[in-house]
Amino acid sequence: MKHFLIRIGIIAILAFVSTQNISADPGLLDGCEKPPERTDLPFYISPKRQLCKKDLEKKKEGWFPTGLPLLNSDPNTGIGYGIRVFAYNNGKKEDPFFEYTPYKFRIYAQYFNTTKQRQYQDVAFDAPYVFGTQWRLRGEGVYDANPNTLFFGLGESSLQTLSYTDRNQDGGSVFTNATFADQQRNLAYTRPGGPGDPVDVNGSVYNGFPAQNGFRVTDSQYNRYNLISPTAMLSGERSYVGGTVRLVAGLRMSQNIVRAFDGTLANATDPILGDSPFSAGGRAISGTTKITEDYNSGKILGYHGGMVNTLRLGVVYDTRDLEPDPNQGVFLEATYERSAKTFGSNFDYSKYFTQAKFFWSPFPRVFDKLVVAGRGGFSVTEGDAPFFEYRNMWGTEGVISGLGGRTTLRGYKQDRFVGRAMGWGNIELRWKFGSLSVAGQHFAFNLVPFLDFGRIWDDEHKVGTKDYKYSRGLGLRIAWNQTTIIMFDYAVSREDKQLFVNFNHAF
Repeated sequence: MKHFLIRIGIIAILAFVSTQNISADPGLLDGCEKPPERTDLPFYISPKRQLCKKDLEKKKEGWFPTGLPLLNSDPNTGIGYGIRVFAYNNGKKEDPFFEYTPYKFRIYAQYFNTTKQRQYQDVAFDAPYVFGTQWRLRGEGVYDANPNTLFFGLGESSLQTLSYTDRNQDGGSVFTNATFADQQRNLAYTRPGGPGDPVDVNGSVYNGFPAQNGFRVTDSQYNRYNLISPTAMLSGERSYVGGTVRLVAGLRMSQNIVRAFDGTLANATDPILGDSPFSAGGRAISGTTKITEDYNSGKILGYHGGMVNTLRLGVVYDTRDLEPDPNQGVFLEATYERSAKTFGSNFDYSKYFTQAKFFWSPFPRVFDKLVVAGRGGFSVTEGDAPFFEYRNMWGTEGVISGLGGRTTLRGYKQDRFVGRAMGWGNIELRWKFGSLSVAGQHFAFNLVPFLDFGRIWDDEHKVGTKDYKYSRGLGLRIAWNQTTIIMFDYAVSREDKQLFVNFNHAF
């Protein structure tokens, strides 16, 4: 805890110094021209929180919807399809908060499935300065069911490069520095089963069958498990210091159902005939999975799932002008999340998280929008946390999941690296190269090259600068009526290549 607070202090000082340096030039502070300060506010709001004049000219009044069909493809979760619909109320221009908020009220609903049974259904609302007060309310209900959840172990051991044995056969050549696709393809080959491999008979799993040619298993599900997590979240925020400082308190209730694939039928490939018409492959019994190995060796808790109810506390320093798509400002937060059996949870543990985001428009008089954006985050988990909770990092604007995936290391699979201490960073250049208006709808197009880096540690006291993982890529962002950001990000790393189609910036 002591070291966590020290890190927060260092980041806070850097954030303060950076804003003071930028403020030496008013043009760089604002990153744009701003209108005169409102004199009819019911309480003081810092001009740093005021929207740019160019953004206010495009901001719509009243209620309006936005939405988009969801379509993506991922080798792990399959082809995804669904829809997300937003409803916004920006209020009237005469409203004193109109110039200081991205919206007056927002609600959205999402339906999303994939061809590999991944589900993510979501309903959420956000109300800044609710009822004209200094309070902000957020709430969200999620049904998340993912039979393709990945697990590569907890801690620094997962930093090792991926490896596999040729065609998954004992005595075969061992390949290291493998790609995710090559590893998964080779794990799918069947191999002779043994006493350590399970068999599911009428819903009961048995072990101890002797090795024999007729007993073959596949490891295609070795790094996977099924996690079903219906979750409800609610938080309230009170603003201070002209809206730049917020104190946050919230609750989370989550039921987590964990199902291992040991002994179940899974897709498989014959090691000799492959996918040829003469192959007897296609389906085989799953061998022992990674979560079962780690549970049996005492490395993880939560193998059978359980309730996770947490109390959340946080503090935020925020000078961004337009939250969904900032031109300038900093965002600094530190959060604490406590799970305890006294709250009805099955686990006792604490999580500490801090992150800093920086947005800077270096040439506001030359480019309509050219923003240098950066983010750094750090998380520590203490206590008897279930293995599926190490990945979750609670930020006041949403949960960030593990290192890997759309919001952290985009060139690696979701939750590729998870451990007690996790640190990462992102750097982006967001350049607006065009815009258009159609039927009263405004669209701005941004090109976004980016770099991601991060790693995990077994001991937060040993955090250093060596052995980080990196990914890089190029993105296209479409700002629809300013507050709906549609993202297309293509990222590469030593292990993988991934395309993301979703909403919102990565940070």
